Amino acid sequence: MRRTKIIGMGLIPVLMCGAIGASVTAALVLTAPAASASDRAWGPPTALTSTSSANTSPGVKVTPDGTAVTVWTRGTADGPQELWGATRPAEATSWGAPVRIASAQHYVRDVHLVTEADGSVTVGWGHARTDDSGPYSTSRLTAGAAAWTAPAPFTPAAYVYDLVLVSGPGGRLTAVWNGEPAPGGDQQEDGLYASDLAAPGGTWSEAVPISSGYSYALKAAAADDGAVTVAWQADLDGPELVRVASRAAGSADWSAPEALKTGDDLLELDVRVAAGGASLVSWWGAGLTRSLVYRPAGSTTWGGTEDLPADTHRGTTSPPQLEPDGRVTALWSSDSTLLRTATRALDGTWSQPRTVAGAEVFKLWGPAMGLDGSLTAMWTTLDGELWAVVRSDGAWGPAVHVGQVNLHAQGSVATGADGRAVAVWNKQLGLTEDYHSIEQVWTTATGATKPAAPPAHRDHVGDDGFPDLYARGTNGSLLVYQGNAAGRVSVTADGGTWPTTSTLIPFGDLNGDGANDTLVTDATGSLHRYSPPRGTVVTPQSPSLRVNSGWSGFDGLTYSGDFTSDGLPDLVARETATGDLHLFAGTSGGVLTPAGRIGTSWNGLTIVGAGDLNGDKHADLVARTANGDLYRYNGTGRSTISSGTKIGSGWGGMADFVGIGDLTGDGKDDILGRTSTGDLYRYAGNGAGGIGSGVKIGTGWKNFAGIR
Repeated sequence: MRRTKIIGMGLIPVLMCGAIGASVTAALVLTAPAASASDRAWGPPTALTSTSSANTSPGVKVTPDGTAVTVWTRGTADGPQELWGATRPAEATSWGAPVRIASAQHYVRDVHLVTEADGSVTVGWGHARTDDSGPYSTSRLTAGAAAWTAPAPFTPAAYVYDLVLVSGPGGRLTAVWNGEPAPGGDQQEDGLYASDLAAPGGTWSEAVPISSGYSYALKAAAADDGAVTVAWQADLDGPELVRVASRAAGSADWSAPEALKTGDDLLELDVRVAAGGASLVSWWGAGLTRSLVYRPAGSTTWGGTEDLPADTHRGTTSPPQLEPDGRVTALWSSDSTLLRTATRALDGTWSQPRTVAGAEVFKLWGPAMGLDGSLTAMWTTLDGELWAVVRSDGAWGPAVHVGQVNLHAQGSVATGADGRAVAVWNKQLGLTEDYHSIEQVWTTATGATKPAAPPAHRDHVGDDGFPDLYARGTNGSLLVYQGNAAGRVSVTADGGTWPTTSTLIPFGDLNGDGANDTLVTDATGSLHRYSPPRGTVVTPQSPSLRVNSGWSGFDGLTYSGDFTSDGLPDLVARETATGDLHLFAGTSGGVLTPAGRIGTSWNGLTIVGAGDLNGDKHADLVARTANGDLYRYNGTGRSTISSGTKIGSGWGGMADFVGIGDLTGDGKDDILGRTSTGDLYRYAGNGAGGIGSGVKIGTGWKNFAGIR
């Protein structure tokens, strides 16, 4: 467990021996660090509700920043019912007090909980009437807020069936439902419709038809860019039919419905979309065979129907999971005695099934897929025992006994971006006088699953141990150039397009999930931590957390390493109004806290985090003066830096330069420089604080807006 270390102000020598000035004046609004999480083990099951009421239909989601959210209904099916929820902040070990979200005149149905990229959550629910249709409402829990918004009516339709919500970029929501297109419609207009809420607090768009006629078993999923895929079943009076339609990111038009499968007794329809854009539709078919249809990323064509491995029909099978890279993993119990798995490669071939646990499986929960590729599966036995197994870094761990539930327990499991799993379930306690179940909501969670070794300095893509270089286009686009064994940067990863007003800072592992992060400032002065899975490129859709605000008064933001000797990455920034240089220390809660002023009179300097240039295991800074001289400032490990030592001259012709880390693989940190004509040079560090002569390692870099 990491310990938060708050560092006080340190008095230091400054450039040209300038005087120590006043403390920081810019107002930073800090997010309080969350409590540290236990590591990997399942915690003891705990109750979220009392034993005196009927609480049903629990579900759980984990937001990109690691906050767990669960909702449930309180009251019997006779109504009226209430919708309740609870949250557990990222890195916390306990849940907050349950809160009532809404009351319903009848009973609550079609509850959908969706998470958004900024950590916000929206829940939608229907107010059922005697015909199982009725109005629909939504409520939103903004990231970091304590209270849900007041219930807002869903306006595109007065009565809906089977409404499904999915979330897209920027808080956008898409609703797909069965029913009528607008208030006042009649049954002849029944069909499948969609509507969009472009931003929180806005208004829903008019209903757009996707398909006519009645449909059921509706499912939907969205890609990171906002593309939506919908699957449903139709033709109640004849052979059951699986249909699918899609809408590309940024488009208002839905594709024509496409029939994927015709057959009898189709059950448990499921649709998934991977972060990279691959899509998967699966179902139980005739003969108790689980089947799927797959569409690769970037394609508009679905493949043919495929069956899962042969022995999946012999026991309990969960819907196959779509991996972040487009592979498909199936998990099932063979004859209810062995938990088995197999993975479909991108070329369509399945691996040989393997046993991950020898266990009696009565009900299988999950598995839940994390953004880091981890999988968590839970199951109950006929004796009411709850078990779990986790796959992390491609390896399955041992089956673990989690606790005692009961035979009728229904549960849900979710996995966060860092691999931490959360489970919520109903525990039946008895019956009311009119024979309704009295059920209690219970929960448990694991600690984060972290790689054994920390990530290498500035290694953001590939997890190969070599530092990477960020290059921004004039339109805000990001390309990440991967370092290699030749001491160069070559293979690129596409980091998407960011607002041109944003600043991206390659950073260390701030949130402790075993992967390097990227800090991003926006036009409002807010600072965000983006935390993609280890080895993957950061994009605007990566899991993120708003760290704090008030950064409009700072420039020269740079990362070099650990200045406080607490094992956490730190940020250096210059106050533009005064030229004072300030240190912001990383905390175990995954945020930054002011750690004091470390210099004055830094106006007019170009500041770069150099890593450890002098080999003393402390982060250093490099600064370029207006006349092109280069100075090194040694970090002391005590939240201060030394006086400047001149290590070069003639750097005025460099458009920018970067402390890249150990690019040559000799254990000594290096510097890259980009000339105004677009040539890229590597300056090898000697481990004693100096750098060698420049070696040209690239051309054609002139058109980038900047490198970091």
